[in-house]
Amino acid sequence: MPALIVISNKFVKYKKNYKLCTLIVIFVDKKLNIGFVNFAGKAEEYRKAVDKFDNLSFKGVYFSRNDNSSANYDEYRFENYQDLLDASDIVLFCGEKIHRRLVIDAIRNLKHVLIDDYSCVLNDSIVSLCNFVDEAEVTVQVSMPKMHYWGIYEIIETYKNIRYINFDKSIDYSHRRTVDITPEIFAVIKLADSEVVSIHNKKLPLLARKSELQQISFEFLNGINASIRANPCAFYDSHELTIVAEKNMAFIDLRKCEWHNLVYRTSTAEPIKERFTLNEIPFIERNELKSLIQSITEKTEPLVSLKSIRSLWKCMELINTC
Repeated sequence: MPALIVISNKFVKYKKNYKLCTLIVIFVDKKLNIGFVNFAGKAEEYRKAVDKFDNLSFKGVYFSRNDNSSANYDEYRFENYQDLLDASDIVLFCGEKIHRRLVIDAIRNLKHVLIDDYSCVLNDSIVSLCNFVDEAEVTVQVSMPKMHYWGIYEIIETYKNIRYINFDKSIDYSHRRTVDITPEIFAVIKLADSEVVSIHNKKLPLLARKSELQQISFEFLNGINASIRANPCAFYDSHELTIVAEKNMAFIDLRKCEWHNLVYRTSTAEPIKERFTLNEIPFIERNELKSLIQSITEKTEPLVSLKSIRSLWKCMELINTC
C-alpha cells in the first residue's frame, strides 16, 4: 500500500456522548490488518482467503454473545472488543446475527467494515448506519454472493444503455419451497442504477397450498422498466435473465451459465448472434476482500455498499405494501 496521508473524521467519546473531530491518519507502506467478529457462517473461508493477500494481515477474532463457535476456535482471540478495533484497519462481521452496536462502534473508530451476510442489515437500522458511514468517511461493504455468481460486473459494463430487465425464476413444484427473489430485486436495482419511482406487485394463488405466482414490475427514474416473475409450482427449475438495451438484447440462462446476445451494429444490417459462457467466479470470499481493498485504496464505492442495501430495503418495503 503506497504511503499516503488521509485527513479524516473520528467520533471521540466525551463523557456519555460522541464528538466529531478531525484527525490526520498516516499510512506508510503498511499492511491492512483485519479482525473478525465471530467465527460463524463463511468465516473459515474468509480466514483462508486472507492468507492469499500480501497486503492483508489477520489479527484475531472477537466473539460476541450470539456466536457459539468459540469453543472450536484455536487462533488468537480478543477478550475485549475495543482491543480488536485498536488492532485492526478492517473489521469483518461474520454470521447471521450481528449486533448493530458493534458495527456502529467500528465505524465510529474509523474502521473499514465488511459484513458477510446482507440479511443482517436489511432492516430499518440501515438508514442510521448509512448516516454514520457518511460522517466517518469509511468504506463499508456488504457481501452479496449472487452478484459474483452472476458476473454482474461484466453485465453492467456490457449493457450501458439498458431499457428493460426481466428475471424469470421457477422452482419444481415437488420441492414446495418458497422462491426467494431478494437477490433478483437487488440485481435489478444495480443494473438500472437509478431511483425507483413505482412498483406493482401482483400475486396469483396457485393450486398448491400456500403457493402464489408473484409478478413484480418496476419503473425507474431514468426510464428503465424491469420485472421479476417467481413461480413456486413449475414443472422444472429455471432461472433466466433477459436484458434489452439500445443495440443489444441478451438472454442469460443463470442455471446453465449460458449467455446469448443479439447485437445490432447498424439499423440496416442483420443482427449478429453471439454465445458466451457466463463464468462462475470462484473463491467468492477472496473476491469480496479484493473488492474491499480496492475500494479502500482507490477511495471508490464498493459494488455492494450500505447505500445499495438501503435502496434494496426501501424496495422491499414498497413491495410489501403493494
